[in-house]
Amino acid sequence: MDKNTERQVMQSFIRSMCNVFSTLTEKKLVPRGVEQSDTLIVKVSGVVVIVSFSGLFSGRLLVSMPKELAGIIYTGLGGENPSDDDLLLAANEFGNMVAGNAVTEINNTIKGANIRLSPPSSFIGDDLVFFNFKMSAHNILFDAENLTIRLNVALKEEK
Repeated sequence: MDKNTERQVMQSFIRSMCNVFSTLTEKKLVPRGVEQSDTLIVKVSGVVVIVSFSGLFSGRLLVSMPKELAGIIYTGLGGENPSDDDLLLAANEFGNMVAGNAVTEINNTIKGANIRLSPPSSFIGDDLVFFNFKMSAHNILFDAENLTIRLNVALKEEK
């Protein structure tokens, strides 16, 4: 994938993260910047959602956040006093909304992208480890409510 297309894709995910978070919570999400991941291993703690996608290129997004931020998102979705199961549902919905908005923008701006989403999967725990198999990944850290949300986007061009 050429660098310009890769940059467009990353910017779509960043805009989508900020817009969806702001819409749900009425709070600002501030990106700190994009960095190329220097390892295939992703280690995170808290609430995590993964959404895969495929088309002209394939990949997945992984969003990790502290339980407190997942609770803020859950409240934004209309819930109160979330259990861990509720936090998983909120993470799934958030991940699906972020991926859906980003993919819509990508499909509208990159000719022939035809990207489609898979259903989200979510996890809660400490020291969760994920592996980016044969994919180039980027990390973006966002600040909200004095806490950090991490977006890891892994991309692979289809042949």
